[in-house]
Amino acid sequence: MKYLFWDIDGTLLLTGGAGANAMLDVIKEHYFLKDFKFQKSLAGRTDSEIIKEAVLQIKGHFHAADAASLLIRYHMALPKYLNRYQGYVLPHVQKTLDYFSHLDSQFTNCLLTGNTKTAAKLKLSHYQLDQYFDFNRSVFGELSEDRTEMAKIAWQRFYVRDPEISTKDFIFIGDTPNDVLCANAIDAKCLVVLAGSHYKPEDFQEVKPWKILQTLPENPAELQKLFEEA
Repeated sequence: MKYLFWDIDGTLLLTGGAGANAMLDVIKEHYFLKDFKFQKSLAGRTDSEIIKEAVLQIKGHFHAADAASLLIRYHMALPKYLNRYQGYVLPHVQKTLDYFSHLDSQFTNCLLTGNTKTAAKLKLSHYQLDQYFDFNRSVFGELSEDRTEMAKIAWQRFYVRDPEISTKDFIFIGDTPNDVLCANAIDAKCLVVLAGSHYKPEDFQEVKPWKILQTLPENPAELQKLFEEA
Protein backbone atom coordinates (compact mmCIF):
# COMPACT_ATOMS: atom_id res chain seq x y z
CA MET A 1 0.00 0.00 0.00
CA LYS A 2 1.21 3.49 -0.86
CA TYR A 3 -0.31 6.57 0.70
CA LEU A 4 -0.53 9.64 -1.50
CA PHE A 5 -0.57 12.86 0.53
CA TRP A 6 -1.97 15.59 -1.68
CA ASP A 7 -1.72 19.31 -1.10
CA ILE A 8 -4.85 21.25 -2.15
CA ASP A 9 -4.24 24.85 -3.26
CA GLY A 10 -2.02 25.05 -6.33
CA THR A 11 -1.80 21.27 -6.58
CA LEU A 12 -5.39 20.05 -6.99
CA LEU A 13 -7.17 23.30 -7.67
CA LEU A 14 -7.03 27.07 -7.76
CA THR A 15 -9.80 28.99 -6.01
CA GLY A 16 -9.17 32.21 -7.92
CA GLY A 17 -8.24 33.93 -4.67
CA ALA A 18 -11.35 32.86 -2.73
CA GLY A 19 -9.47 31.45 0.27
CA ALA A 20 -6.93 34.25 0.62
CA ASN A 21 -9.51 37.00 0.16
CA ALA A 22 -11.97 35.39 2.55
CA MET A 23 -9.30 35.26 5.25
CA LEU A 24 -8.06 38.77 4.49
CA ASP A 25 -11.54 40.28 4.66
CA VAL A 26 -12.41 38.38 7.85
CA ILE A 27 -9.27 39.71 9.54
CA LYS A 28 -10.02 43.28 8.44
CA GLU A 29 -13.65 43.07 9.56
CA HIS A 30 -12.81 41.45 12.89
CA TYR A 31 -10.24 44.11 13.78
CA PHE A 32 -12.08 47.02 12.11
CA LEU A 33 -9.23 47.67 9.69
CA LYS A 34 -9.57 49.45 6.37
CA ASP A 35 -6.14 48.35 5.18
CA PHE A 36 -4.24 45.18 5.98
CA LYS A 37 -1.82 43.11 3.93
CA PHE A 38 -0.19 39.78 4.64
CA GLN A 39 3.56 40.28 4.99
CA LYS A 40 4.49 36.97 3.38
CA SER A 41 3.19 34.80 0.56
CA LEU A 42 0.49 32.39 1.70
CA ALA A 43 1.67 29.61 -0.64
CA GLY A 44 2.67 26.42 1.14
CA ARG A 45 1.82 27.75 4.60
CA THR A 46 -0.69 26.61 7.21
CA ASP A 47 -3.86 28.50 8.09
CA SER A 48 -2.81 28.51 11.75
CA GLU A 49 0.58 30.04 10.91
CA ILE A 50 -1.01 32.69 8.68
CA ILE A 51 -3.55 33.68 11.32
CA LYS A 52 -0.98 33.80 14.10
CA GLU A 53 1.33 36.07 12.10
CA ALA A 54 -1.58 38.35 11.17
CA VAL A 55 -2.69 38.71 14.79
CA LEU A 56 0.85 39.39 15.96
CA GLN A 57 1.22 42.00 13.22
CA ILE A 58 -1.98 43.73 14.35
CA LYS A 59 -1.95 43.29 18.14
CA GLY A 60 1.67 42.53 18.99
CA HIS A 61 0.62 39.46 20.98
CA PHE A 62 -1.38 36.29 20.36
CA HIS A 63 -3.77 34.00 22.23
CA ALA A 64 -5.49 30.82 21.07
CA ALA A 65 -8.84 32.61 21.35
CA ASP A 66 -7.72 34.97 18.57
CA ALA A 67 -7.22 32.05 16.18
CA ALA A 68 -10.44 30.32 17.22
CA SER A 69 -12.52 33.43 16.61
CA LEU A 70 -10.96 34.16 13.22
CA LEU A 71 -11.23 30.55 12.05
CA ILE A 72 -14.94 30.41 12.88
CA ARG A 73 -15.53 33.57 10.88
CA TYR A 74 -13.33 32.32 8.04
CA HIS A 75 -15.17 29.00 7.81
CA MET A 76 -18.50 30.83 7.72
CA ALA A 77 -17.32 33.20 4.98
CA LEU A 78 -15.47 30.72 2.75
CA PRO A 79 -18.50 29.16 0.93
CA LYS A 80 -19.66 32.62 -0.16
CA TYR A 81 -16.20 33.46 -1.48
CA LEU A 82 -15.89 30.13 -3.30
CA ASN A 83 -19.10 30.95 -5.15
CA ARG A 84 -17.98 34.50 -5.87
CA TYR A 85 -14.51 33.78 -7.28
CA GLN A 86 -13.85 31.85 -10.48
CA GLY A 87 -11.61 28.93 -9.56
CA TYR A 88 -11.04 25.58 -11.26
CA VAL A 89 -9.66 22.08 -10.88
CA LEU A 90 -6.19 21.74 -12.36
CA PRO A 91 -5.51 19.56 -15.45
CA HIS A 92 -6.02 15.80 -15.12
CA VAL A 93 -6.62 16.03 -11.35
CA GLN A 94 -10.10 14.52 -11.23
CA LYS A 95 -9.29 11.55 -13.47
CA THR A 96 -6.07 10.95 -11.50
CA LEU A 97 -7.84 10.95 -8.13
CA ASP A 98 -10.57 8.70 -9.49
CA TYR A 99 -7.99 6.32 -10.93
CA PHE A 100 -6.10 5.93 -7.66
CA SER A 101 -9.38 5.41 -5.82
CA HIS A 102 -10.09 2.25 -7.85
CA LEU A 103 -6.86 0.27 -7.81
CA ASP A 104 -7.81 -2.60 -5.46
CA SER A 105 -6.37 -0.81 -2.40
CA GLN A 106 -2.86 -0.43 -3.82
CA PHE A 107 -3.06 3.32 -3.17
CA THR A 108 -4.93 5.59 -0.78
CA ASN A 109 -5.53 9.27 -1.48
CA CYS A 110 -4.90 11.32 1.67
CA LEU A 111 -4.38 15.01 2.29
CA LEU A 112 -1.57 16.91 3.89
CA THR A 113 -2.60 20.52 3.59
CA GLY A 114 -2.16 23.83 5.34
CA ASN A 115 -5.94 24.23 5.19
CA THR A 116 -7.91 23.43 8.30
CA LYS A 117 -10.03 20.30 8.01
CA THR A 118 -13.18 22.40 7.65
CA ALA A 119 -11.68 24.63 4.96
CA ALA A 120 -10.31 21.61 3.10
CA LYS A 121 -13.73 19.96 3.05
CA LEU A 122 -15.41 23.17 1.91
CA LYS A 123 -12.97 23.66 -0.97
CA LEU A 124 -12.95 20.04 -2.10
CA SER A 125 -16.71 19.63 -1.90
CA HIS A 126 -17.19 22.86 -3.87
CA TYR A 127 -15.10 21.38 -6.69
CA GLN A 128 -16.58 17.87 -6.22
CA LEU A 129 -13.29 16.25 -5.22
CA ASP A 130 -14.00 15.38 -1.58
CA GLN A 131 -15.20 11.82 -2.30
CA TYR A 132 -11.72 10.73 -3.37
CA PHE A 133 -9.97 11.23 -0.02
CA ASP A 134 -9.58 9.37 3.26
CA PHE A 135 -10.08 12.26 5.68
CA ASN A 136 -9.40 10.06 8.71
CA ARG A 137 -5.82 9.46 7.55
CA SER A 138 -5.22 13.03 6.45
CA VAL A 139 -3.43 15.86 8.25
CA PHE A 140 -4.67 19.44 8.36
CA GLY A 141 -3.36 22.89 9.15
CA GLU A 142 -4.87 23.30 12.62
CA LEU A 143 -2.57 20.56 13.97
CA SER A 144 0.59 22.63 13.69
CA GLU A 145 1.84 25.97 12.43
CA ASP A 146 4.91 24.14 11.08
CA ARG A 147 4.23 22.09 7.97
CA THR A 148 7.17 19.78 8.63
CA GLU A 149 5.62 18.89 11.99
CA MET A 150 2.47 17.88 10.13
CA ALA A 151 4.46 15.27 8.21
CA LYS A 152 5.81 13.91 11.48
CA ILE A 153 2.28 13.74 12.87
CA ALA A 154 1.16 11.77 9.80
CA TRP A 155 4.06 9.36 10.19
CA GLN A 156 3.48 8.86 13.92
CA ARG A 157 -0.21 8.09 13.37
CA PHE A 158 0.55 5.41 10.80
CA TYR A 159 3.43 3.96 12.80
CA VAL A 160 1.25 3.47 15.89
CA ARG A 161 -1.19 1.44 13.80
CA ASP A 162 1.48 -0.46 11.88
CA PRO A 163 5.10 -0.50 13.18
CA GLU A 164 6.14 -2.28 9.97
CA ILE A 165 5.25 0.68 7.79
CA SER A 166 8.01 2.59 6.02
CA THR A 167 8.25 6.21 4.91
CA LYS A 168 8.88 4.71 1.47
CA ASP A 169 5.14 4.03 1.49
CA PHE A 170 4.45 7.79 1.67
CA ILE A 171 4.48 10.05 -1.39
CA PHE A 172 3.74 13.75 -1.02
CA ILE A 173 2.36 15.70 -3.98
CA GLY A 174 2.61 19.50 -3.84
CA ASP A 175 3.57 22.67 -5.65
CA THR A 176 5.84 24.62 -3.28
CA PRO A 177 9.26 24.17 -1.65
CA ASN A 178 7.44 23.85 1.69
CA ASP A 179 5.77 20.68 0.41
CA VAL A 180 9.19 19.23 -0.34
CA LEU A 181 10.55 20.23 3.07
CA CYS A 182 7.54 18.53 4.59
CA ALA A 183 8.40 15.24 2.87
CA ASN A 184 12.10 15.65 3.64
CA ALA A 185 11.30 15.88 7.35
CA ILE A 186 10.42 12.16 7.40
CA ASP A 187 12.67 11.07 4.53
CA ALA A 188 9.72 10.56 2.19
CA LYS A 189 9.50 11.40 -1.51
CA CYS A 190 7.81 14.51 -2.88
CA LEU A 191 6.45 14.91 -6.39
CA VAL A 192 6.19 18.56 -7.40
CA VAL A 193 3.51 19.47 -9.96
CA LEU A 194 3.85 22.98 -11.34
CA ALA A 195 0.53 23.38 -13.22
CA GLY A 196 -0.93 25.64 -10.53
CA SER A 197 2.29 26.81 -8.92
CA HIS A 198 3.92 30.24 -8.76
CA TYR A 199 7.30 28.51 -8.57
CA LYS A 200 9.72 27.43 -11.31
CA PRO A 201 11.92 24.31 -11.36
CA GLU A 202 15.00 26.30 -10.34
CA ASP A 203 13.23 27.39 -7.14
CA PHE A 204 13.44 23.80 -5.89
CA GLN A 205 17.19 23.29 -6.26
CA GLU A 206 17.95 23.63 -2.55
CA VAL A 207 15.13 21.38 -1.27
CA LYS A 208 15.69 18.62 -3.86
CA PRO A 209 12.29 17.09 -4.65
CA TRP A 210 12.04 13.52 -5.91
CA LYS A 211 10.49 14.50 -9.25
CA ILE A 212 9.13 17.67 -10.87
CA LEU A 213 6.33 17.55 -13.46
CA GLN A 214 4.83 20.47 -15.33
CA THR A 215 1.41 18.84 -15.08
CA LEU A 216 -0.11 15.53 -14.07
CA PRO A 217 0.02 13.00 -16.94
CA GLU A 218 -3.11 12.75 -19.07
CA ASN A 219 -2.98 8.99 -18.53
CA PRO A 220 -2.91 8.27 -14.76
CA ALA A 221 -1.35 4.86 -15.44
CA GLU A 222 1.89 6.73 -16.20
CA LEU A 223 1.79 8.23 -12.72
CA GLN A 224 1.06 4.83 -11.22
CA LYS A 225 4.17 3.43 -12.89
CA LEU A 226 6.23 6.32 -11.51
CA PHE A 227 4.88 5.74 -8.00
CA GLU A 228 5.53 2.01 -8.16
CA GLU A 229 9.18 2.73 -8.97
CA ALA A 230 9.52 5.04 -5.94
